[in-house]
Amino acid sequence: MELDVGIIEDIETLLKNLNGYELLSYAICNEECGVEIYEWLAERSEGPLASEFRYIAEEKRKHAYMMRELFERLYPGMKPLEMNAPPLDTLPLCEKIMEAKTVEDALGLALLSEALGRDIYRKLQGMTKDESVAGLFRELFAIKEDTYERLRGIYDRVTGEKG
Repeated sequence: MELDVGIIEDIETLLKNLNGYELLSYAICNEECGVEIYEWLAERSEGPLASEFRYIAEEKRKHAYMMRELFERLYPGMKPLEMNAPPLDTLPLCEKIMEAKTVEDALGLALLSEALGRDIYRKLQGMTKDESVAGLFRELFAIKEDTYERLRGIYDRVTGEKG
């Protein structure tokens, strides 16, 4: 699968120039988009696989809620920005996941998406000067890593591979 590295570099450049308010707005958008992707995958899967995708979607919904709560504490009376930058971890993959012909292909793309997201949260953590926001990104990094490992196990079961 080919990723447009130029788009990724453009968004990373944009993120470097954002403050905590803008970074947290971006992260909220990122998790909410993830909910949509995993719900979409659940609808197109059956049995335990569909249950796993629903579980991941629900976890992402919880993460977005946690971020919104932090946002409200840090920026009372304000609303998150609607970013003009799509979520980096789903941007190159969202359409491809939804066009995947097999569950294996969709899972492979979801794995890549989670790996990208993990790396993004690590970068976002280092970009903010606000320790509350940095702490949230640190936690989200760990969650992305756990989600990646969970998906890897599903992928291995579906494809019969050993990770």
